[in-house]
Amino acid sequence: MSDRPKLHVIDGTAPPDTPAEQVRRRVRAMPKPATMVQCHRCGGREVIETKIGVLMKNGKPTGGTKVLLCVGCLLKGERVTL
Repeated sequence: MSDRPKLHVIDGTAPPDTPAEQVRRRVRAMPKPATMVQCHRCGGREVIETKIGVLMKNGKPTGGTKVLLCVGCLLKGERVTL
């Protein structure tokens, strides 16, 4: 048995009201066209298209699944697919 403290999940707890979180909330609330892609985590609208599962065949990349990644989250070391 471990002596480490147990973590408890508290339902309904809002994220801390830091200046960064205030900016994220403001950016997410900004108007945008309905078809524009926006990150659900940071509210950013810059994306990079990547391919997952690419195979090399005769020295050329083939196949794979295209995925959009948020640039803002990627720069922070987080991989957020859209």
